[in-house]
This record gives sequence, C-alpha cells and structure tokens, in this order.
Amino acid sequence: MLELLLAAAGTAAAGFIVWGADRRRRRYGILLLPGISLAAGLLAWIILQFSGVSTSLEYAWLTWALPVILGPAAAVAAALLIVPPRSARDNAELERILKL
Repeated sequence: MLELLLAAAGTAAAGFIVWGADRRRRRYGILLLPGISLAAGLLAWIILQFSGVSTSLEYAWLTWALPVILGPAAAVAAALLIVPPRSARDNAELERILKL
C-alpha cells in the first residue's frame, strides 16, 4: 500500500512540475497534465502489481520507481501531442469569431 501512495504522490507532483515547466500552459487547464501523469503512473503500478513484480525481493523497488518515471513521461508526451493541435484549433475559432 505504501508503494501506491508513493506512486500517486510522485506522479501527481511530477505532473504539476511538467505543467509548470510548459510555457504553453495557458492553453489548457491546470489538472490536465497532472491527471494524465497520475493515470499513467497508477496504471503502471496496477500492471506491476498484477504481474507479480512486488513479490520478488530483487525487483520490488520497481513498483514505486517505474510509475514515477512513466507518469511524467506520459505528461510530457501529452503536452507535446495535445497542445499544438488544440492551440491551432483555438486560434482558428478565435479568428472566425472575430471576423463576424
């Protein structure tokens, strides 16, 4: 259970750090990247738990380290893949509205 708390806290904190480092953060809400980071981290934790990694003493550290690595990676990927198309759509819609 401690691994779950560490994974959740670590991935959410890292998601907020990624959000804070993104200079285009005004284009989307404050909880998008931390939410994606948290979801990816907890999904990785669940997969590791069901695969039996936590029962091995050699690899038990993976249940708290790997989600904290995969969560921010997912947040960075989302920031790179979601924001540019959304910004282009928002700008096109703004121009369309202003031309009326």
